[in-house]
Amino acid sequence: MTSLPVIIIGVNPFALEVAHIFQKNEVVVYGFLDDDLKKKDTMIGEIPVLGTTEDDAYWGLIGKSCSVFVALENPTERKKMIELIEEDRGTKPVHAIHPNAQIADVKSLAYGLFIGASSIISPEAKLGDHVIIGAGSIVETGASVESFVQIGAGSVIGKEAQIEKNAFVGIHSTIVGSVKIGKGATIGAGSVVIENIPANKRAFGNPAKIL
Repeated sequence: MTSLPVIIIGVNPFALEVAHIFQKNEVVVYGFLDDDLKKKDTMIGEIPVLGTTEDDAYWGLIGKSCSVFVALENPTERKKMIELIEEDRGTKPVHAIHPNAQIADVKSLAYGLFIGASSIISPEAKLGDHVIIGAGSIVETGASVESFVQIGAGSVIGKEAQIEKNAFVGIHSTIVGSVKIGKGATIGAGSVVIENIPANKRAFGNPAKIL
C-alpha cells in the first residue's frame, strides 16, 4: 500500500470500491480522473472528479506526488491505460487491498492488485500483475492467477489451479484443484469447473460446459 495520495482513474462502481479500500487503509484519495467530460467537477462522496487523463496538471502528478490505481471496468481499456501510465509516467499502479483480506506468504504480489474484503489468499499462491480478486473469494494453496485475470466475488480457486492471463471468472464460481483456465477464457457466474477450459472459450454451468 502507498504512503502517497492516490489518483483513481475511472468513475464507476468498481472505482468506488477501490476508493473505499484506500480510505479504510488511511490513504488519501486525491481524486478521480475520468475521460467522460460530464463527470468533471462532480463529487463522489467527498472525493472530487478532477478532470480527464488529458489534463496535464493532474496527469503530471502521477509518479511524482501521487500514486495511481486504474479502476476502469472494461478490461481492454484498463490494460491500455496501465500500459500508458507505465510508459508515459514511468510508474506502476499500486495495490488496493482491503485491510481484512487474509494474505499468506504468497510467492508474489506483483503490481496493481485489487483484493476485496474478506478474501483469502493461501500459502504458495501466485498472483500476477493487475489481478482483481472480488470480495469473499478464496485462492487456495499453490494456485496461480496470472496477469489481468478477474475473479468475481465469492469465487473459489482450488489448490494448484491455474488461471491464465486475461481470463475472467464470474461471481460465486468454483474452479476445482489442478484445473487450468486458458488465456482469455470466460467462466460464467455460479459455474463449477471440473476440467480444463481452452484459451478464449466461454464456459458456464455445474458442471461447466463450453458454450
